[in-house]
Amino acid sequence: MTSASGPLAGEPREREPASRSRAAWAGSWLAWWVLLLSFWIAVDDSLAVDEVLAGAGAAAIAAFVADLALYQAAVRLRVRPRWLVPALRLPGQVAADTVTVYAALWRRMVRGEQPDSGFVTEPARYGDDTAEDITRRVLLIGGHSLAPNAFALGIDAETDTMMLHRLVRKHGGSGQEARGLRPWCSGSRPRRSRC
Repeated sequence: MTSASGPLAGEPREREPASRSRAAWAGSWLAWWVLLLSFWIAVDDSLAVDEVLAGAGAAAIAAFVADLALYQAAVRLRVRPRWLVPALRLPGQVAADTVTVYAALWRRMVRGEQPDSGFVTEPARYGDDTAEDITRRVLLIGGHSLAPNAFALGIDAETDTMMLHRLVRKHGGSGQEARGLRPWCSGSRPRRSRC
């Protein structure tokens, strides 16, 4: 029995070895190499020639292994460049949420105030089970979970909303309070703000 996310461990996977051209293999490998080399440079914090060459070699090997692992798992990632544009806001969001979380921690320690935390929903298109829509949902959930004030639990296919837990809820924001979303809230009666 297979689910929307793929076969269970140990079950055979369907592969299409001839469907991928050499250009597609090269493009995938190059994308992994650029991403991993960028990560190396960011972590190593050095642009010395020997360090960059070592990173380029390590990134080349890791890109090959990543591409091979994706092939073996029969995973097809399809990323559209326009999906990555909102990622430019992530550093500012992480900084702002860090200030929000530390302010809540300070109020808790000094005044004993409990932060107004809870579950909220935001509009998010679920889509279907194509590789493109699965990739979009993974990026969307990961991007919303990166900042320290929020954690995305998932996207409800029926209501096209993403359920988030916020340590400090932002009043007057775009998120709506969670009301009776069955996948995350227990009980049959609608809830106002907490599940």
